[in-house]
Amino acid sequence: MDKNTIAEIIRKRLNLKDEDWSIIERNPRFQQVFQNAIEASRYRLVAEVIESKGCHSGHVVGQKLVFDSSGNLLTKENPDRVCSFLMPNLALVINAFFENFVNGRGPNEVMFNTTGCFDTGPACGGWGHVVVRMTAELMS
Repeated sequence: MDKNTIAEIIRKRLNLKDEDWSIIERNPRFQQVFQNAIEASRYRLVAEVIESKGCHSGHVVGQKLVFDSSGNLLTKENPDRVCSFLMPNLALVINAFFENFVNGRGPNEVMFNTTGCFDTGPACGGWGHVVVRMTAELMS
């Protein structure tokens, strides 16, 4: 697959009008995205729970949340319940991985790949707290 094919796939997915797409297509930054998207598509992002105390959604140590390289939650590969309070902080980490993908860097070069939900736990007036560590894994 070449960068023009990837660009066309993205264009169809975004469902943009020609005038909007032409802005994207002329932007050198997006040309770089199209070029590097091929390699990025070989990966998935996995956030593994490394600590969990008092999680109302039932996240437990060892559980994995799986996303594609674009940051889409792959619902069929995830637990039935995924806590929405974990997602905002995960979005920040996913963005760091995505930046590495689109800039042609190794995805696992993300320095700060660990985050958690923003529930503070019982000592600070919350329910509990969950910590996850994100890695990029080559798909088999």
